[in-house]
Amino acid sequence: MHSFDDLAAKFGVSVKTIRRRMNENGIKPVDKDGKTLLFDDHALAVLQDVIQTKRSKHEAVVNAGVANIKKSSNTPAESVQVQEGLEQLENATHTLAGDEYAKTIANQVTDILKSDASVNKAISLLTVAVNRGQVIDQQHDEMVNEIRRLNDKVDHLYDRLIHNMRHFNYRKMAKINAEEFMKMTSKQQDKGNGQASKQTKNKKKGSGQDKGQGA
Repeated sequence: MHSFDDLAAKFGVSVKTIRRRMNENGIKPVDKDGKTLLFDDHALAVLQDVIQTKRSKHEAVVNAGVANIKKSSNTPAESVQVQEGLEQLENATHTLAGDEYAKTIANQVTDILKSDASVNKAISLLTVAVNRGQVIDQQHDEMVNEIRRLNDKVDHLYDRLIHNMRHFNYRKMAKINAEEFMKMTSKQQDKGNGQASKQTKNKKKGSGQDKGQGA
């Protein structure tokens, strides 16, 4: 199990950053030691992927920025548009899915800037990608919130179940069951006795008829 402090030390970032990355990606603790929240290896793996992808996204954006500076055919205004688009792209996403998308776009922008293609193609791509990245994060956030809502509902139902189990009067229920069983047994015995009595009467009646026929 891993605490916030353990994870911060492992990834070389602050506890605040770890908390933010977990909230952004819906990573929840699986246990608690006193007041210390604990996370399992699955959470560690997801967090590692999140942090690595964010670093890779930043590197891709920086590389695109370098390619933008080196493209001599750009006008100053075009270079500014590309740089602003790259900055918006990096800040537009915060989830694992969003950052992965932004990294891919930044790499594509680098390839465009290194080619003979018009810089307007890179500017158009960045404009669309910023909006798309925000949509990806929004959809992710909605999904995480829905999962949290369902988890809270399950936790509430579980708490109610435990409460009912703890306050359930098993002795009383056992007594009721025993009384009902005795009543059912008594009814079956009465029914059996009644049938036996009826059979005896039928036998006596049949025996009397046989004597009458014999006479």
